[in-house]
Amino acid sequence: MSDITFTGLASGLPTSDIVTKLMAVERAPLDRLYNEKTNEANRLKAYSDFNTTLNDLRTAVIDMNVTSKVRTTKINLPSDSPFSATSNGAIAGSYNIAVSQLAQVQKDISSAYASKTTSIFGTGTININDTVIAINSENNSLAGLMAAINDVSDTTGVSANIINDGTGTTPYRLILTGKDASTAFTVTSSLVDESMIPIPFTTTPTQTAQQAKFTVDNIEIVSNSNTITDVIDGVTLNLNKTSAISDTGPPIQYTATKMDVVADSDALKAKISTFVSKYNQVMEWIVSSYGDKTTTTTDPATNKTTTTTNVSTLLRGDVTINTVKRGLQSLLTDVVKNSGPLNIISEIGISTNLDGTLTLDSEDLDEAISIHGQEGMVKLLAGDDTTDGVMKKFNSYLLDITSKSQGMYAQKKDRQTSRIDQLDQDIAYKTSLYDRMEATMKLRFTAMEKLISSLNSLSSYLTQLSELNRSN
Repeated sequence: MSDITFTGLASGLPTSDIVTKLMAVERAPLDRLYNEKTNEANRLKAYSDFNTTLNDLRTAVIDMNVTSKVRTTKINLPSDSPFSATSNGAIAGSYNIAVSQLAQVQKDISSAYASKTTSIFGTGTININDTVIAINSENNSLAGLMAAINDVSDTTGVSANIINDGTGTTPYRLILTGKDASTAFTVTSSLVDESMIPIPFTTTPTQTAQQAKFTVDNIEIVSNSNTITDVIDGVTLNLNKTSAISDTGPPIQYTATKMDVVADSDALKAKISTFVSKYNQVMEWIVSSYGDKTTTTTDPATNKTTTTTNVSTLLRGDVTINTVKRGLQSLLTDVVKNSGPLNIISEIGISTNLDGTLTLDSEDLDEAISIHGQEGMVKLLAGDDTTDGVMKKFNSYLLDITSKSQGMYAQKKDRQTSRIDQLDQDIAYKTSLYDRMEATMKLRFTAMEKLISSLNSLSSYLTQLSELNRSN
């Protein structure tokens, strides 16, 4: 039978309430541990938020940290051009290009069959470019042939597929395809049924393999693909059709199309503007840490109020954040010492405001590009073989502080995780300690109630005995 708990019936005291309030005082250190754990988690979230902002800035920096990214050019072509082209930092220039032949792979097609799973090819071999493929009862269906051919495609350079033309009672055909325009192949078979009667398996070429042929400024070029990336540095050509014939010859002459690679200052200005915007987001995040902890906004349409917690305030005055801020600001004033005409980023219209954010003067930027050209911008932003440019320096710095293994957030995460683990251990220990303390306190109050109840009973007995003696 469990002990009876007296809750003030004998003493008249609110013992349960007393125990609760006394334990609230005792548990104050435990509450502080819970608060510290919450604060650690929130601070880590704030570091994560700041790290995301830095990564956004690095993305903008990467777009200008190498020559090909700064030397922004675009392609001008007539609307009826037989090819399309894109530039990835190509040097400005003009080229005359004529396409005489498109690249295509060899394709062969088999006869038509009623089923792709029925065993119809007996046993024997199929030979593709001197590679012998054994056919037996396990792979002598159309689907089995397809799988067997694909198993050796790395050797033969030929892959297989089945199509269903949806017509008649024999809709299934096997299509063989060469891997590229230089792969030609032949297919022979030696198949027999159980009576050793030959089973025919033949394929008919529907497309022959041929390389693309074109000229660039009358220089003849061949390619295994219609997408060409290694002829004009920084230019990708996509051949779509052959050029118009200008002379039937012989030899046949094809009309050349003029392709102009021209500077694209608008694209470069957009990249610089994006950098300024992302840099300002970093500085605004830091500045906001000194603002209000919450922000309240009201939607005028619904009159609904929303309160947003400003996590940056958790890192107000944080040494790490201030170190990052100073590091970024120092890069803005870093002088690029190379042979370029521009040596500091302020020369292209970027200035620093009192709160650390940047302002971009579009007119000054236009003037800098106009006077010094893209090559001047390349040496300032990307640098050259001997000296890193401003954006390359930014990229190196941001790469270090956002590293997933050794960066700012990675180190904070390791420390915070270790601290939270320690707090969990402390909380578990103190919770057990206070639970025992509360149990002991309740036992003592229960013992007190029992004693008072006993004394009350004794007092009542003595009173009754006194009354009895008086009456006698």
